[in-house]
Amino acid sequence: MEKLKKIIATLALVVFVILAAGCGKKGIPDNLREKVDMYFEFWNTGQFENIESVMTRDFTRTESPHFEPRTGIEYFKKLVANTRVTYPDFRLTIEEIIYEKNKAAIIWRVTGTQNGPGEIPPTGRTINSKGMSVMYFIDGKISEEWLSNNNLLLLMQLGYTLTPPTSGTETEQIP
Repeated sequence: MEKLKKIIATLALVVFVILAAGCGKKGIPDNLREKVDMYFEFWNTGQFENIESVMTRDFTRTESPHFEPRTGIEYFKKLVANTRVTYPDFRLTIEEIIYEKNKAAIIWRVTGTQNGPGEIPPTGRTINSKGMSVMYFIDGKISEEWLSNNNLLLLMQLGYTLTPPTSGTETEQIP
């Protein structure tokens, strides 16, 4: 009888440890973390192998400062390709991820040297800044990204400056 009690107590302890370890698991599930990592690799390499397994066809990206949604994998590919022409050494790295249900909040760092043509003339200067994204998942794929970064800091790192309005100049009031 004493041996049976020890066996039952040992089994109960093993079950408790297994359940406690499973219930306490935090972080992004491996399959979704893999999708996020692949998404960042699209940016870092400009290669889009298996993109349909990572992102939904109607993937939508909404970015600061205007927060106008842009939709589609083809739009995304063009954006990445253009960015990599402007910044040939473009690099995004993940600094932190917080995951909940079907979404992940990501703090990332962007670096790169603006050597190529783009929306503004090449400066040869380097950018290094942080930004944040919230990604949403549907059926294990990234369906949407809301992104915010410090556009002013990036422009200042490229050598642009702010010029305050001259006195007497009418300025539009922001409500």
